[in-house]
Amino acid sequence: NVERDVLERFGKVSSVAILRAMVLANDGAALVEVKAVDDRYPTVGVAETNPDMALGDVFRPVDGVYGAAADIAVFERLGLKPGDSVRLGQMTIVLRTRLLSEPDKLGAGVGFGPRLLLSQEALHQTGLLQPGSLVRWTYRLGLDGVSVEQAGESIAKALPEVGWEVRTRDKADPRFAREVERFSQFLTLVGLTALLVGGVGVANAVNAYVDRKRPSFAILKSVGAPGGLAVIVYFTTVLAIAIVGIVLGSLFGLALPFAVSGLFGSMIPVPLTPGIAWGELALATCYGFLIAIVFAVAPLGRMHDTPVSSLFREEVSPERRSLRKRYRMVLVACTLALAGISIITAYDRKVALIFIGVAVVAFAVLRGVASLAMVVARRMPRSRNAILRLAMTNVYRPGALTPSLVLSLGLGISLLVALNIVDVNLRHELTRVLPQQAPNFFFLDIPNAQTADFDRLLGGVAPGVKIERVPMMRGRIVFLKGQPTSTIIPRQIFHGFWRGIVA
Repeated sequence: NVERDVLERFGKVSSVAILRAMVLANDGAALVEVKAVDDRYPTVGVAETNPDMALGDVFRPVDGVYGAAADIAVFERLGLKPGDSVRLGQMTIVLRTRLLSEPDKLGAGVGFGPRLLLSQEALHQTGLLQPGSLVRWTYRLGLDGVSVEQAGESIAKALPEVGWEVRTRDKADPRFAREVERFSQFLTLVGLTALLVGGVGVANAVNAYVDRKRPSFAILKSVGAPGGLAVIVYFTTVLAIAIVGIVLGSLFGLALPFAVSGLFGSMIPVPLTPGIAWGELALATCYGFLIAIVFAVAPLGRMHDTPVSSLFREEVSPERRSLRKRYRMVLVACTLALAGISIITAYDRKVALIFIGVAVVAFAVLRGVASLAMVVARRMPRSRNAILRLAMTNVYRPGALTPSLVLSLGLGISLLVALNIVDVNLRHELTRVLPQQAPNFFFLDIPNAQTADFDRLLGGVAPGVKIERVPMMRGRIVFLKGQPTSTIIPRQIFHGFWRGIVA
């Protein structure tokens, strides 16, 4: 058709039909989710079976009898084994293998029965495709050298009235994609918080290092060393220490996925395939260097123009000095680069931008709180208790640690509290989706003749259990506003439905 011809321009197209039906065998019946695929299925990945068979061999008719793969539950419910036959619609098919996994199962959503996988050719022979049959057809498009955005725009222009719903591979299920997006936003906050707290730690460490090396700095300047040379010497030392930390952190990050997979891989319900992400490793290294430079330039740069005499009395008579233009330029450039990379590489750029703005405000507020605390401590009456008097004096004395302590503790606690609030809200949002009266378990496909036996079974396992039954009934629309549906052109009421799992 026209729609399929348009899709074929952008890559390989595969169609899938899904419907519910009953299979009969051994005087028993079971509700199944029939999935009929074409010869291009699967577009991406492989379908795992036991015994291991290619789908072409599974579906190929032998003596006019088509084959299929079924979920293990079908075999167990009907007491079958691979090679046995079942009745589907007007046709007998052979269940040649057990279906273990489907590469596109997430995009299909929750099923109301175990899967029965067969070919579309076999589906047409069953007689299940009748007017009014509840069948959902989907197209899977594997793009060939075209981006998802470009393909979407081109398809929308070529087919403006089809009314398709398009889902890309990273948003195969809207509910799952929404939760992944929230979790990714939370990880963005965690990462930015780690960067900020780590940067404050670097600044405190460099300040402490500068305080210890102040006499050596003064000696270098007293024997004629230029201020710039002395700054370069100690800046190189700081970078060397930063390189050691970056290398150790990178090695730990590289080893962690392999360690988790080796120690806990069998306990995790999803497959783990650890590997080395060179791009992320390079990004982490870049972050490490930028953090070290941003938070080390200011304390080291302020030492450039400090007179030798001031270096010796810095702790008792500190002087206010501004950074030279070169250091300000380096500081501004690295800060902008750090903020830019954080925003560009973040999963949610809006969240990253808001976080950076709030962090700047937090720095200013905490710095103001520290200054206010020093002013209040200075103006408080002197205590007669020597210990208390010395303690209060240390709050505002020259070289007091009040600004760095207030900034470090205040920022760290604020960020941890913020992350905890976000975490609690996420948990509340996830648990609030299911109401308190939601059932602990639900069961499908219970025949009426077996409900009494099923109730006795549940009563023996969980005495006093509350059971609610919901009958399932199927039907089709035969009239629309008094007009028979057979006389209505479907395009007038619904332009079509399409889900694109784009690879």
